[in-house]
Amino acid sequence: MYPGDSPPEIHRVTDLHAGDSLTASVVTLGCHIGTHIDAPAHFLAQGKMVHELPLESFYGSALVVSQQGKECIHQSDLEELSIPSQYHIFFKTDNGVLLNEKVFSEEYCVLSRSAAEFVCQFKPLSVGWDYYSLDAFSDSKSFPAHRVFAEANIPVFVCLNLQDVPEGQYGFSGFPLRLEGVEGAPVRAILIREDKS
Repeated sequence: MYPGDSPPEIHRVTDLHAGDSLTASVVTLGCHIGTHIDAPAHFLAQGKMVHELPLESFYGSALVVSQQGKECIHQSDLEELSIPSQYHIFFKTDNGVLLNEKVFSEEYCVLSRSAAEFVCQFKPLSVGWDYYSLDAFSDSKSFPAHRVFAEANIPVFVCLNLQDVPEGQYGFSGFPLRLEGVEGAPVRAILIREDKS
């Protein structure tokens, strides 16, 4: 979990094994736990909430771009890539191994502000990242890369598990619960390899 977030809790309200007529549970879950979407409202006071985002923010064609071996992704790292317009653009970095750790790491690959601005030129439907933040932990007051995307009305999916996903094109689905008035929400993110035959 990102520092400051509350852990999820499951509370059993009634239980057949305890003699109740049915089993029912209550889940208490933060909006930024595990794989989730950050809407622009997470970083901008006037930004869109999750329910205000267009439907295509949550599904469509996606490109997984490998940027492994880097501590920071700069614009120059992306300029030679063939990035299609209006795709979901997901970055695979060395962060993936950190998702398996029980303790949050303050050392992870980040995306520079200039790289974020460069990506915006392609009008992505969303941007995906394989850890909790695009920005360095030391930038956790300003969030420069996150704000670039928020200002462009581009949502960001974080904590995507891309460790076993080769770079390439996929079909993507990552729908949140239909909650109104929230700046983020957990999602079940799925990539389906597009058949090139």
